[in-house]
Amino acid sequence: MAHGGGPRHVLIVGRLLDVVDDTKARVRCEGVTLHTATALDEVRLMLALQPIDIMIVGAGIELAERLAIVRAAFEQSETITVHMKDKASGAKGFAPFVESVVAARQMAS
Repeated sequence: MAHGGGPRHVLIVGRLLDVVDDTKARVRCEGVTLHTATALDEVRLMLALQPIDIMIVGAGIELAERLAIVRAAFEQSETITVHMKDKASGAKGFAPFVESVVAARQMAS
């Protein structure tokens, strides 16, 4: 991670802007800044602008693009962790998934 004491910058990546924005509004974790993206170009831009500690990728994005997003993250950073959400829980499960990943990473730090 780029910073000590738990994740500081989390990039939430999802296909639908409203789901990503809703997730960002719902997730509250002290000391964490949430960033959002909805496409590979946006992910690359965010990775170039800001050291990202954790990237969480939603399942609504087509598989080939999801894999390209993961590749971009690992090409940009040697410290980023990437988490990919399952399809089964749907869009309603995105915010709880993001919350659980961030909380688990904070506890592990």
